[in-house]
Amino acid sequence: MAPIAVPHVPNGHRDVNDSPRPNGVNGLNGVNGLNGANGLNGANGLNGANGLNGVNGEPNGHARLNGYTSTASAEGPPPIAIVGIGLRLPGKITSTEQFWNLLVNKRSGRCRVPRSRYNTDAFHSASGKPGTVKTQHGYFLDCALDHMDASFFSMSKAEVEKLDPQQRLLLEVVWECMESGGQRDWRGRKIGCYVGVFGEDWLDLSSKDPQHLGMYRVTGNGDFAISNRVSYEFDLKGPRSVLRPSPMTIKTGCSSSLVGLHEACQAIYSGECESAIVAGTNLIITPTMTLALSEQGVLSPTGSCKSFDAKADGYARGEAVNAVFVKRLSDALRDGDPIRGVIRATATNCDGRTPGIANPSSESHEALIRRAYQVANISRIADTGFVECHGTGTKIGDPQEVSAVGRIFEGNGVYIGSVGTQSASCFEQEIDVAR
Repeated sequence: MAPIAVPHVPNGHRDVNDSPRPNGVNGLNGVNGLNGANGLNGANGLNGANGLNGVNGEPNGHARLNGYTSTASAEGPPPIAIVGIGLRLPGKITSTEQFWNLLVNKRSGRCRVPRSRYNTDAFHSASGKPGTVKTQHGYFLDCALDHMDASFFSMSKAEVEKLDPQQRLLLEVVWECMESGGQRDWRGRKIGCYVGVFGEDWLDLSSKDPQHLGMYRVTGNGDFAISNRVSYEFDLKGPRSVLRPSPMTIKTGCSSSLVGLHEACQAIYSGECESAIVAGTNLIITPTMTLALSEQGVLSPTGSCKSFDAKADGYARGEAVNAVFVKRLSDALRDGDPIRGVIRATATNCDGRTPGIANPSSESHEALIRRAYQVANISRIADTGFVECHGTGTKIGDPQEVSAVGRIFEGNGVYIGSVGTQSASCFEQEIDVAR
């Protein structure tokens, strides 16, 4: 999945030399500076993006866009604005400002597996014997998963107790997302809801005590209910089409939320919905998936992600619950909304047949990025200043990804980076604040 996004920089322009580089940011073929660049996958700190002659931060968080067309034209699809953002990330991150500070100060959300998740001592073995995990660390949220103000939403205390914590947290994050975007009067409107998920930890845990669930077994456990819960509580009436139904829960592994963003943009383009919530969730409540991934040898024994590093030894699992609110840029400008970034185009594809089902394809990756630029009708690819990569920290994934980016920007170069070094591979939710 390859979105092309142009970020809005809070509090005015920020040059790449104004602050330390976050971990995992590297120069590819030695490009200097990010001024006048277009960002791929939503890089931060880019001045004057391609086709966007100055995005200036305003004190109230609004963006002033000069000389930038906000309507559909022969130059590509109508631009989509990222208006609201809500997030929960490892390292006690609950705002975009905190997230940016974590990146530039080179801090990490890595920690020992909390006792509130599972007893890591019971599953740990440095030798990696079957049925154990080599690491006792990962990237976990520092919040109580069992806390929620049930009275704020239309649920009884009995129902809330049975809900997947992903549903509980996402409701709070979506509310904060809409609030940060200055949205109100959303009830009953054609607003889509697209949520990427990966784990089924709550279902796995609940299946061990089926008598405890009672009447909330289906709506409390099913991953399909995560997106439906949001549309129900917020009274959103997005599309119910065969091709792009909403609410939609999406499970495509690491790309889940990116695919959700693509689906949301397509639904907005077609007029099926006026705007959309795009979210992603991942909570690690049981060791089941971690055990499986450890046995496959893809997890870092140290529980840390080292993207593009010679010491890379696997990726680290992480938790997060994030959401963005998107709408047409023309509508956002009309409504006076804060504009956090502008999506020029999105594209998706599959790797096809590779040496292994989990192996990426450098050729498919390259084709996807080129397709996204083509859809956006951006011919000056060399103007790109930064590419936010997946950066799995694996000896197979990183070289494939970097090779694809290198071929595209050969001769001109580009900065590359990955927030995975500081917040791990949180799977499907990473798009919402990082991509």
